[in-house]
Amino acid sequence: MTSPVLSPVQQTAARWPWQRNLQTRIVLTFTLLFLVVLALLMLRVSQSIYQAQLEASTHNLEIAAFLAANALEDPLSGYEAEFERFANWEAEQGDEKREKPSAGTDDHEGQEDQKDKVGTQAPMSGVEPPPSSARLQQIASVYAADTGTRVTILTPLGNALADSALSITQIGNQSAHIEVQAALQGHTQHDVRTDPHDGQPTLYAAAPIQQSGRTVGVVQLAQPLEMILQPIRTSLLGFAIAGLLALVLIALLSMWTARRLVRPIRALEQAALAIAAGDLNQQVPTESADELGALAAAFNHMAAQLRQTLEQQRQFVANASHELRTPLTNIKLRSELLLESGLDDPELAGRYLAEIDSEADRLGRLASTLLDLSRLESSQAVQHQPLTPIDVRPVLSAVVATMTLRARSAGLTLQVQLSPSLPPLRVWPEQIEAILLNLLDNAIKYTPAGGQIYLSAAAMPDRCQLRVADTGSGIPQADLPHIFDRFYRVDKARSRRSGQHGVGLGLSIVQALVLQNGGQISVTSAVGQGTTFTLEFPASAPLTANTTVVTTSEAKGLP
Repeated sequence: MTSPVLSPVQQTAARWPWQRNLQTRIVLTFTLLFLVVLALLMLRVSQSIYQAQLEASTHNLEIAAFLAANALEDPLSGYEAEFERFANWEAEQGDEKREKPSAGTDDHEGQEDQKDKVGTQAPMSGVEPPPSSARLQQIASVYAADTGTRVTILTPLGNALADSALSITQIGNQSAHIEVQAALQGHTQHDVRTDPHDGQPTLYAAAPIQQSGRTVGVVQLAQPLEMILQPIRTSLLGFAIAGLLALVLIALLSMWTARRLVRPIRALEQAALAIAAGDLNQQVPTESADELGALAAAFNHMAAQLRQTLEQQRQFVANASHELRTPLTNIKLRSELLLESGLDDPELAGRYLAEIDSEADRLGRLASTLLDLSRLESSQAVQHQPLTPIDVRPVLSAVVATMTLRARSAGLTLQVQLSPSLPPLRVWPEQIEAILLNLLDNAIKYTPAGGQIYLSAAAMPDRCQLRVADTGSGIPQADLPHIFDRFYRVDKARSRRSGQHGVGLGLSIVQALVLQNGGQISVTSAVGQGTTFTLEFPASAPLTANTTVVTTSEAKGLP
């Protein structure tokens, strides 16, 4: 069983929603684009804030370590004696360990000696510090409370004298750490590493304690990164909330914009469907001056042109039917009369047969003219302009020779003015001849005896201008826009010579031939004064300015 054929609208509706809804595509595109930009911006901002916060915290921690060390260096504070007594006690403890080594191998004893040499003594687990360390413990606690950090006071060998959070027996030797080594060399340095006691990433800084030109100790400050990152998280949370609010605002704005964009498009869709259904009076509102407004105006223009074209087609069919019906009616009438009584009267039969033959010729000419017009207006029959330019003067001379006798027999004067320097044109000579013959024939038909007909050809900048004028009855202004329409005639407004009849196709053919040769045609007329047709064709070579008037023996010059 074959599937039914779907209309274009049904085929579009059968697609998935993303393709079916332009408004959804616009909203999602704007929202996703903003979301990507927001994510990249948040990433960049978070990196910048983290780096700035870490640098500020490091700087503040180094300053705090320097201030604490500076306070411990004050000679009036009495801490110099404390460091001296502890250094002596530390030395005594080292001597005792060397005199009473623990049970072990000689290799172990060598390792202990090596530690003493490099000044990286192991922590003094199980050994009570001297009473003087209690004072240092107090000052460490005070500075820890003031700075919000953990404060550790070390000997030059890296052993702990006091700590604000832990017992010194829990603290290992710190001499191997970067900040302590830098402090012993008189510099400030920081380091980020995991605290061995709580397992959290921690920022460390240290400063030397110097008295009498020598380093008597080191102040080490530690601050968990969690405390540093907390303000960053708060700032980023604020940025994230602001970004989400902006995202919602962008989504709402996108929906509003999408609806405004889609609304005229939907109106165009409905109007197009209505026109396809036969309602040719559809118009869409032009709400703006942008591209959508231009599209709506173009659609309305298209609809108006479509209505005009269809009206012209209906008028053409009606006029063609009328023009065809008249000779057919005459032929039918004569044939019936001939069958009834004409066969018995040879003279009457001959007259009827002659009239039938004349009407048949009229039908043939009408059919031939319609075929020529259809061929000229068909896009498949449009010819390319000749590649080789031609001289139009011989064509004009042939036209003048043909129409001069006709004008004289009608009691008219044909005046001719041709420039000797007409530019070569890329046109078909036989078509230019047909154009001029048709225009001159009309001028002769519609000009009373004693009138004048004019034919001129002049070189203009970049073009050649041909003019056919007469002193006939003229064309009313209301009829001028329609004279090139098929079957359009102005019989009531113009004095036509007796016995001259046309079907209103000549000027339609003239216009089609002019356009096919790349030219333009225009007409001006005044009732009672005459009509002028102007034709212009683009020149294919530079033009000269001199012009010589050439006329026939009856020439009196152009008006």
